[in-house]
Amino acid sequence: MPTSTDFTRLGGSDILPDRPFTNPDQNAEDLLHLQYMLGKLRQLLSQPEIIPAQPRPYILFLEESGGRRHRIAMARPEELLTLTELTVVGFCGTKWPEANRAPLDAVDAELLNEFMQHPHLLSYSSLEVEGGNWRNLVLFSHPQGIGHWAISMKHAYAAQELSPTYYRHVRLHNGLLPGGLMSGGEIVLTRTKYYDYQDQSLWWAVRELQT
Repeated sequence: MPTSTDFTRLGGSDILPDRPFTNPDQNAEDLLHLQYMLGKLRQLLSQPEIIPAQPRPYILFLEESGGRRHRIAMARPEELLTLTELTVVGFCGTKWPEANRAPLDAVDAELLNEFMQHPHLLSYSSLEVEGGNWRNLVLFSHPQGIGHWAISMKHAYAAQELSPTYYRHVRLHNGLLPGGLMSGGEIVLTRTKYYDYQDQSLWWAVRELQT
């Protein structure tokens, strides 16, 4: 995502009427989607014997109601089973009505091929939601994993070049999973970044969340 220091800092309850996608109430809906993906991953790992030793990442395709798609890519399922705290990234984007997803899908496939080059990356879930939009849940074993993932040339290309052509706006959440995946705990969001691509120049903001 953009690294410019020219951004807006939002308070916990600040509301911007001209940018409703930044409303803090949106976090509750986003969390429902993220928790749903987390639950599916937890359900799969509750039967670790069904997950083969190879390949890595191990990729499953699930079909949700209405034919919506759900993909789960597990790079290190063994660590998902044992770690007692995970770092969470949640991506929630709203696309342009006539956006072409093919370029993003092509880069996404290339990103899967480099998963094992990212030492802290554990899993990556993608869920299609209403309106053909997508929600992504990425779990890391350490916060350093986010930085390592961000400097991937393919990830940077998708974030900086393709996202503005496909998405109207994006909410990017950072958080924690206290107790780890198998504890049954819930995601705690710590920060949300907002990116608005609707104008000629990028607008973005950061909201720190109380934990």
